[in-house]
Amino acid sequence: MKITSLEILLIHSFIEGNDNKKRPWSPVVAKVNTDEGIYGLGEVALAYGKAANAGFGILKDFAPLVIGMDPFDTEAVWNKLMKKTFWGQGGGTVIFGGMSAIDMALWDIKGKALNVPLYKLLGGKCRDSLRCYASQIQFGFDPVRNALTEKEQYAEHAKKAVEQGYDALKVDLLEFDRKGNIKSMDLTGVLTKDKIDLAVERVAAIRDAVGPNIDIIVENHAETDATSSIQLARAIQQYNIMYYEETNTPLNTKLARLIKEKVDIPIAGGERVYSRWGYVPFFEDRSLDVIQPDLGTCGGVSEAKKICEMAHAYDITVQTHICGSPIVKAASLHLEIAIPNFLIHEHHRHSIMKTNIDLCVNDYQPIKGRYFVPELPGIGQDLTEYAYSIADKVTIK
Repeated sequence: MKITSLEILLIHSFIEGNDNKKRPWSPVVAKVNTDEGIYGLGEVALAYGKAANAGFGILKDFAPLVIGMDPFDTEAVWNKLMKKTFWGQGGGTVIFGGMSAIDMALWDIKGKALNVPLYKLLGGKCRDSLRCYASQIQFGFDPVRNALTEKEQYAEHAKKAVEQGYDALKVDLLEFDRKGNIKSMDLTGVLTKDKIDLAVERVAAIRDAVGPNIDIIVENHAETDATSSIQLARAIQQYNIMYYEETNTPLNTKLARLIKEKVDIPIAGGERVYSRWGYVPFFEDRSLDVIQPDLGTCGGVSEAKKICEMAHAYDITVQTHICGSPIVKAASLHLEIAIPNFLIHEHHRHSIMKTNIDLCVNDYQPIKGRYFVPELPGIGQDLTEYAYSIADKVTIK
């Protein structure tokens, strides 16, 4: 079997009910075709933020290098992209994002060619289902995006998630100010009392609403720095926080250890850390308790499996980061079911939005707060005709 071409898609997303107004959500997908008619799908998980066009571009640059190669030779393909692109060994989000999409697609091809779901190629099941949490409560947990400002709203949407069967949820307490402005507050340095009070009243409202037996995860999105994240953690740790995520930029790894020493909450991070090399310093100083590699940016299925195995040697658990299309979500389910150090699955609110669901054939959703792995060959996902119709496309042969 040989790779014959790559179809590269930059999929646009539109406000529901208004096909003329784009949403800031643009999944980047690689469709890898073979001479046996089997194709695989992979994703550069840069659907949000400001890098989707770069993800689209890197796939156009990488595609000629893999044409003619055997899709079963995932290690050879991965190392070629790492070593023969010059920039591969410099790493970074876009480089490893491109590698991730191609690698993911090749594993999809393997599963389809062998007529087995991906998890069977990764070692089989370590559990029957995956516990998951309702992610990003600050936007509300509805199919329509909201901006929660009042503590009563945080309580309401937390209860809504629990009523749907979740026994864990995640919230960024300071993503919105009291007027609903997003990311408007400076959260670096010493936090003023009004910001601390705002975070505390919101998390207290959530805890009061859901009771003592629901796990609460607090997300900072690295908007805080070492000083402010320590300060905030000490203010909220009385509410029994499951873990504390992206406390500061991952670029200065020594600060992660400082925060770990000052905070009495388990620390999570890693969605903006790429490859096994990127994780080495966090493993060596044991500054993270939970790692969050994204299969669409960390280097793909091949690399994510290696990262998780390294983490296991340091007694570190895994919650893969998932904020992409249903393609990367499906691939993540396969990895998580197959690793012994899985902790919990991120069920992002984007997973319940119609504009995202409509992009793929299969709509995998949790049942009472638990996910079941797809049993179809490969990753068990495919694009809809609608997704092709709203995408910029290029084919490299």
